[in-house]
Amino acid sequence: MEFLFAFDLLALAACSSDAPTPAGTSGGALESFFAQSPEAQSTAVLEGRKSAQAGADFVLKGRVKDFVSGRAAFTLIDSSLRACSDEGDPMQDSCETPWDYCCIPGEEVAAACATVEFRDAAGVIKQPIEGFHGLNHLDTVIVRGTVETDPSGNMTLVAKSFTFTPNPSSK
Repeated sequence: MEFLFAFDLLALAACSSDAPTPAGTSGGALESFFAQSPEAQSTAVLEGRKSAQAGADFVLKGRVKDFVSGRAAFTLIDSSLRACSDEGDPMQDSCETPWDYCCIPGEEVAAACATVEFRDAAGVIKQPIEGFHGLNHLDTVIVRGTVETDPSGNMTLVAKSFTFTPNPSSK
C-alpha cells in the first residue's frame, strides 16, 4: 500500500516545478548499496516489467525520473522514452523539468516506470537518495534487487546494489 501511495505521488509530480540540482553527498545507510562498477547485464524497464517475476533477483536499467522526498526511493523510467532535454526533442532548450516527460501521454509514462526502493529493517531508508554521489534526474542507473509487484502490475525493485552514469545534458 505504501508503494501505491508513493507511485501516486510521483505520478502527480508530472510537469512539476523546477527542482534544484542536488549537492553531491555520500555516506550514511546508502553507502553499502553503492557499487563501483555496473552489472555485466541488465534489462531495460519496459522489458523488465514484462519478464520479471515477483521474488526474483533482477538487474534493471533506466533513467531517474522522480525522487521520493526524504526517502531512498525513486522512479526509474525506460531509456527509450525521450525526455524534454534529449537531443531532437522540440522542448530541448526550453523545458525547466525535462524529467517529467510531460509531452508523453501519462499512461505511456506509467507503463515505462518502475519504483526503486532502498530498505533497511525498518522499511524504506529515511535518507534522501537525490544527490547521493551526485545522483540526479535523468542519470542512467543500473540497479540489482528483488522484484515486488502489485495486483495492478506496478513493479518495485527492492535494491541490493546500484551504480549510475551522470546524464551528459544535465542543466
